[in-house]
Amino acid sequence: MTIYSYRMITFAFCGVSAEEIFYNSNHGSSAAEIAALVSAAKEASANVQSAQHHVHLAKEEVLTRQKIASEKQAAAALAVQHTQVAAAVQRQRSNAAANALVLAQQRFAHAKSIVAEHQRIASEKEAAAAAAIHHAANVAAYHIRKNEKNTAKIAALNSLATNTFNHVATATDTTLSGTSSAIQANIDPWYFSQAAAHLPVWG
Repeated sequence: MTIYSYRMITFAFCGVSAEEIFYNSNHGSSAAEIAALVSAAKEASANVQSAQHHVHLAKEEVLTRQKIASEKQAAAALAVQHTQVAAAVQRQRSNAAANALVLAQQRFAHAKSIVAEHQRIASEKEAAAAAAIHHAANVAAYHIRKNEKNTAKIAALNSLATNTFNHVATATDTTLSGTSSAIQANIDPWYFSQAAAHLPVWG
């Protein structure tokens, strides 16, 4: 490649056509025109570099956004996984709590049945005790009445015995007194006359 061809390619890349270069070279462009062309070429090259820089920045932004999106997607997937795990744990805990509740209800029902059975037994025992107390009270009352009757009978017998004893004693005293008087009369005529003096006078 000749220097001329390289320059043509350079100017073409900078936005200057080969025809324009050829025309200016054949017609003898002035220094000012050539400087303007060179300036235009530099400006065009600067625009290309600026555009390439913007492309690079845009590419970096795309890569950055892609990385962020990938991270967000990974985080979302991990969160979903964690959510599923957490949901599974919560379901397991909920099931365990439900089973514990059922067991507690069963224990409560069993305890209530035991209490009811003990209450039934206690009621039967209390009824039996009340019946025994009532029977004992009736028996005691019967014995008290019987004892009272026996006491009355004994008192009556004692009274009868006392009266009989008193009567017998009186009769005995009378008999003994008469006997003594008779004996005394046989012994002492004066005593007999004194006793006769006290006899009632029959009309």
